[in-house]
Amino acid sequence: MTKGFPSDDETAQKRLIIGEFVSDKGQTYTVINGYFPQGESIHHEIKFPAKRKFYADLQNLLETHYSADQAIVVMGDFNISPEDIDIGIGEPNRVRWLKTGKTSFQPEEREWFERLKGWGLKDSYRAIHPTKNDKFSWFDYRSKGFEDEPKRGLRIDTLLATQSLIDVCTDSDIEYNIRGMDKPSDHAPVWSSFDF
Repeated sequence: MTKGFPSDDETAQKRLIIGEFVSDKGQTYTVINGYFPQGESIHHEIKFPAKRKFYADLQNLLETHYSADQAIVVMGDFNISPEDIDIGIGEPNRVRWLKTGKTSFQPEEREWFERLKGWGLKDSYRAIHPTKNDKFSWFDYRSKGFEDEPKRGLRIDTLLATQSLIDVCTDSDIEYNIRGMDKPSDHAPVWSSFDF
């Protein structure tokens, strides 16, 4: 197991854990789990540049240490809704967030996400549910979006995988029953199953 990026110094938050696992058949699988910075606002002088740097560091890590031909999963709280169907906070709120610079689906953020996909990663949830637009992984406590029907939230937690794993992805979902427990996180767990 490795924590953090190769370029991290002693003061870095180490928001990344990388593990390599070998199956009984001798196949190596790399799992990169990240807690991506939230960024707060595109106008924030510290938090948004930190988010930009995290995505740039991840892109550099993939390009210099890995190949899209390998079996790789990059997963975690990406803090980006990659597509409009991943935004379930209502159109007025979506427009307001874009206008005020609130992060999660700003154009620049989506460019970072698309760069990861351009390297060779694919969204395992979208491989199974290409058009589903009513399931989300994050819900604001203050607005009680999880309690509403339909639920109001964002899909910002993701499992990206290289094509060899997407080819054997059999299911993917978001666990609302866990999010519905007493004193839950504001995130619902996401998962994908692979038959290898």
